[in-house]
Amino acid sequence: MIVSKDRIIDIGTANGIWALEMATTYMDAEVIGIDLRAPPSAQQAAAPKNLRYIESNVNEGLPLPDESVDFIFQRSMGHAIQKDTWPKLLREMWRVLRPGGCIELIEADMWHHNPGPVQQAFDTFMQEQCQEWGLDFTFTENLRSIIDEAGFQEVDQRTLDVPIGEWPKDPELKQFGFINKEIQKAYLRNRKTFYLSSWGISSDDYEMAIQEVMEEFEEYHGFTRFNCWIARKV
Repeated sequence: MIVSKDRIIDIGTANGIWALEMATTYMDAEVIGIDLRAPPSAQQAAAPKNLRYIESNVNEGLPLPDESVDFIFQRSMGHAIQKDTWPKLLREMWRVLRPGGCIELIEADMWHHNPGPVQQAFDTFMQEQCQEWGLDFTFTENLRSIIDEAGFQEVDQRTLDVPIGEWPKDPELKQFGFINKEIQKAYLRNRKTFYLSSWGISSDDYEMAIQEVMEEFEEYHGFTRFNCWIARKV
């Protein structure tokens, strides 16, 4: 629970939107966004006075004093944190948190659930690449134990399955599925150059593979699993 005068940390702040929302909502709190690169200078200049950014690589630790933070938020960092760094990072979170402080981590599984054969090929390749890059493709399966080992207590773990595609019968889930499918399509198109050079296929063949994946999401009822962990330093 966030209260006034807390110090709130956003790890992997990216465009800084979450940090900005927190700074606007909790005007008496100090909010710090941490990432390799801070948002553009113009955006920082327009930010509330209780919001600032630190450029830092969290794989090397958190640039904060011991017991100086009340709440830590982290989201979508599976592609940025090295496999061997996860235990160290959780210990760093423990170090900088004041007693009673909390962490909230939100991470999606890096693989797709109920994939068709083409999507499975993409996932298998990405698993191989993660190994090469030093990332943990299945880190969400182990993160609970890492949180426990770091010393956190009162751990609450939840999952949310979001459909990919318009296959659900429920209208709201169908809408979420449409949005998620568009996100998946945009991701594959943004990675086109990488896959063309890695797989040695033509642009037309890659576009065909994307179309097949989109059809598989509908046929196989694909979905993305989001995981959330909330824990306290007692």
